[in-house]
Amino acid sequence: MARVAVITAPNIGYRNTGMLTVDLAFESLRRRMGNAIDPTWYTLHPPETVPLREGARGIDFPFRFHPLAEHLDALRDHDAVVFWGDFLHTRHYLAQDATNRLLDFGMAEDRDAARAVLNRTLLLADQPDELLARTLSYGGTILHNTQSDYEDKEYGPLFSRLVTGSHRVWMRDPLSAAKVAHLRGDRTTEYFGSDAALLSRPGDLDHLPTTKWFQDVPDGGAIGVFLGARAKIPGWLPAFCDNLSDRFGAPLEWLPWFDRDIPSPAGHIAARPGDPTLGDLLSVLSRYRLVITDTYHLCVNAWGAGTPVLCVGAPEPVPTTDDDYLTLSDVKKHVFHMAYDATDFYLSSLPDTREAHERRTDLLVSLVEGGGADAVAARIRDHAEHSETAFAETLTSLLRTTRSTR
Repeated sequence: MARVAVITAPNIGYRNTGMLTVDLAFESLRRRMGNAIDPTWYTLHPPETVPLREGARGIDFPFRFHPLAEHLDALRDHDAVVFWGDFLHTRHYLAQDATNRLLDFGMAEDRDAARAVLNRTLLLADQPDELLARTLSYGGTILHNTQSDYEDKEYGPLFSRLVTGSHRVWMRDPLSAAKVAHLRGDRTTEYFGSDAALLSRPGDLDHLPTTKWFQDVPDGGAIGVFLGARAKIPGWLPAFCDNLSDRFGAPLEWLPWFDRDIPSPAGHIAARPGDPTLGDLLSVLSRYRLVITDTYHLCVNAWGAGTPVLCVGAPEPVPTTDDDYLTLSDVKKHVFHMAYDATDFYLSSLPDTREAHERRTDLLVSLVEGGGADAVAARIRDHAEHSETAFAETLTSLLRTTRSTR
């Protein structure tokens, strides 16, 4: 079998359900490719760096992560390297989230030392050009990169080398794809891929253990709600959700996408008894009438399961300090919905009139019950399957070439 190094964003304790679905999607892809790939998984901090989340304990996941900084030289022993998902190559991620975590876990003495580690691990600063030539990136984003980032004398040249020297790149949003086309000077290659999580098709994750929790959806369906994790809940939103519940004839149900309690401003939302596994959280998505959330990968996975999403977010990011992580801004949610003509389902957290909310409710009910939501879900699924085919064919061809010449 061909050896492939898979590099993903760190998901300590498997706390982030959405990031876990990104990793699981590579395994879904690998199975469809006939198990001809032997993956080795790398990340900056393995999940076991902290105690695992309750719903993830005891699950036999199809991967075991190695700390990337300690195994960099091993990358050269692989037939291909795949960067899989997330903000791994953006300057703000390297300067903010990634640097802070290295300092938190004692893996660097100061910020300069942390950035040196990140340059070597995520920008492959010390690796030869021939390794970059057998490197693919899928499902990443450089949505927030700007010219001032490229002017950074450290980041700019290393990022440019990685992007232009890699064999092929697919970004998860069309704006990042356009940026890559500029950087590579190539206006003909398709760089817009789907979010990596969408490469798990409905049914692919049924191997994850479940309990009765996900089966006990009320008769007539329910509306899954997860709010307060990524955006402040506006005062008018609970009443809006209650009105949607009445119109659909479906109760609001708390979906614990992350391990957290129902926030007090969330309104009339019931929590189902029991302790759901991660398999429960993913399996239940297809059973909901609608999902209401402010969390990006819950939006992605619900649409991927064929369930419409009302995504709540601010109209634009308003970072005020270096501690306002751009990886958590609402832009990625808005752009995702814009890319698939789904902005009818994006609800700004800014205040609006009661009449405007009534019109939005009417529109949502019409789209969900009249087939418009199904058209959006089909558009998202069709693009993911098209993009997966391109990635799988490219990876297969690259591995064939590499193995014949090494």
